Amino acid sequence: MIRRRILVLWRAGRSCSSPLGNRAFLTFPKLRREFSVCSRMSQAPLSSRVNPTTGALEWVVEDESYDYHQEIARSAYTDMLHDDERNKKYYEGIRRAISIIRGRGQEVRVLDIGTGTGLLAMMAAECGADSVHACEAFPPIAEAAKKIVAVNGFADKITVISKRSTEVTVGPDGDMPVRANILATEVFDTELIGEGAIPTYLHAHKYLLTDDCICVPHKAVVKAQIVQSDFVWSWHKLQPIPISGHGDILPHPEMTSCSGAASVHDIQLSQVSPDQFQPITEPLSVIDFNFTKGDFTENRTRNVSCESLITGKCQGVFMWWDLTMDTEGKVILSTAPTWCHENGSKAPWRDHWMQAVYFLDQPVQVEKGDAVTLTMTHDDYSQWFDVSTRDESPPTQQVRPVCRCGAHVVWSRPRFGMLNSKDRTNKFVRAMKKIITNDSICLSVSDGSMLPLIAARLGAKQVYSAESSSMCRRVMDKVVEVNSLGSKVKLLDQRAQDLSAKDLDSNKIDVLLTEPFFITTLLPWHNLYLWYAWSALRPLLAPDVKMLPSSAKLMGIAIQFDDLWKFHAPVKSIEGFNVRIFDNVVQKSSDCSDAATDPHHLWEYPGRPLTQQFELMTFDFSKAIPEDKSVRNGVIDFSSRGTCHGIALWMEYDLDETTTISTGLQEDNTGSGDGRLVWDMHSKQGVHFIKRNPEVKEDESLNFEVTFNPSSGNLHFNFKVNHRQC
Repeated sequence: MIRRRILVLWRAGRSCSSPLGNRAFLTFPKLRREFSVCSRMSQAPLSSRVNPTTGALEWVVEDESYDYHQEIARSAYTDMLHDDERNKKYYEGIRRAISIIRGRGQEVRVLDIGTGTGLLAMMAAECGADSVHACEAFPPIAEAAKKIVAVNGFADKITVISKRSTEVTVGPDGDMPVRANILATEVFDTELIGEGAIPTYLHAHKYLLTDDCICVPHKAVVKAQIVQSDFVWSWHKLQPIPISGHGDILPHPEMTSCSGAASVHDIQLSQVSPDQFQPITEPLSVIDFNFTKGDFTENRTRNVSCESLITGKCQGVFMWWDLTMDTEGKVILSTAPTWCHENGSKAPWRDHWMQAVYFLDQPVQVEKGDAVTLTMTHDDYSQWFDVSTRDESPPTQQVRPVCRCGAHVVWSRPRFGMLNSKDRTNKFVRAMKKIITNDSICLSVSDGSMLPLIAARLGAKQVYSAESSSMCRRVMDKVVEVNSLGSKVKLLDQRAQDLSAKDLDSNKIDVLLTEPFFITTLLPWHNLYLWYAWSALRPLLAPDVKMLPSSAKLMGIAIQFDDLWKFHAPVKSIEGFNVRIFDNVVQKSSDCSDAATDPHHLWEYPGRPLTQQFELMTFDFSKAIPEDKSVRNGVIDFSSRGTCHGIALWMEYDLDETTTISTGLQEDNTGSGDGRLVWDMHSKQGVHFIKRNPEVKEDESLNFEVTFNPSSGNLHFNFKVNHRQC
């Protein structure tokens, strides 16, 4: 469960549900694919799961309570409630707001929109509010909030309303007898407004709040910094791919000119090394939202001018935001990355609010000292940026970027980075040069891969590419066309296991290629689909067929994470309030709906190795898939003491005897000089969390058992810490 990416509509009782829900799947590229929908006919929840044997997403009918449990388990609540700075500063903001209202001689009436655990409502009650109304749209969480409020002794002061804020009524017979004069709510995401903050506040001001109300937080300021970064740009546009001695593979002009997708790319910017970008400007205050006044609108454009710090290319915009919790501006909460946060490396870690990267349509060249204008436009749920120089007039209103080339629809940002990785490409080229001749008949089985074009450039007689996604095939058609390889590369709009001799022009395949990369993949071993695809192709293969990769290894390493463990850790108590009831609700739902292993981009989540990396299982693609389950057991010694939060898992693919592609740890590096792990930034690794979080020592060991089920293509893991007997 990638909790930070799920749009939790029940959290805030949003003013709009359908548009926001639809936007979630367009906006968040890392959104977990295993989501639930409700069957119109049976009303039974369905979930889509990857079938590694077919490479397809398949719908599975779940128990009637699955959808309910999934919503709870996938929320960002646990991570958010562990955010100590957030909790303390909300508490202080509420305390100050109540003091001001009390100083006016008014009765203090507080509204909490999206109460969740009831935390902000209880803070208000503890600070002396006369009455508190807390709305919560998701009934199970509303019931939990009522119990938590009662356990903490506030049942007589806090009224939990199981409704969206837009459904709350005010009046003698309404949900609230009168309007509130304090609004305490947290309706923000990484993009600030992506969870519906604008319509939520505007509706509340119009129908639920007094004219002289105070909001906590009082206001927000969007911060942005223009940067030059080839690293960041590699996530946005396909670059020419050099093939030493054989020319470049060029992107289609439609891709080069395309503005890309408007969706935010939310990442942990603190984990982007300072040597991977150069600031073009200082951090800029771009636009503010005064929540207390509510004087903003759904659509605005702002221009901010400054001087360029260096000569270079404006390629992207880093964005974060600051909250001012009180009307005097003394309590500030910043989501800035560590390298520009006032607390530096001691800045609080959080995953529910990260930072964002926005990509410019095209790079803008500037000279040091040039006047540069940053233009920011937002609608009610999103924002986007543009950059202009003194020679250009900044736009009065920006057009929202829309992908017109198709590549930004079918390829995620990490996939762009993968395709643009020169080191990765060079490894494939070196290995392919050893097996491809002028007589080679090649077949590639991947989604949107450049290997067929590389094979053609290296001189293969004919190259076929099985593209299971028709959208991917259309994108690749353009790349084949612009590189004048249509006579050598034939794209097949079907799955590999459905190919016939006719599709291959009765040719026998003597070189099989795959990266492997498949759009449906969630966990590293889902790419084992290549084995099933190749097995189905055996009647179409030459007797001496060469396979690249030839084999793979499933690897693991035990880790103590700095912060990732907070996704699963119980909260127990926050600022003196007992929320164990909520812990129990989340844990029960997690047990019902969550898998034991989650996919994560681990470069964003630092951790310390507790073991050396170890091999769990090998897969020889030249051999037939076994008919029975394969089980492998082993023991690995702990090399360091610490808390074992989980086991990181990844695949390594052997291209030849000397060349390996790792989707996890890079090279032989089990840690950089400071003991940190260096991960492939373009692939997700699996993390098998050990919920007990055992403390381990150097003279203890880890038992593992991994089971491969060939009928489903799935892997099952069992890890157990062997503690020293005292």
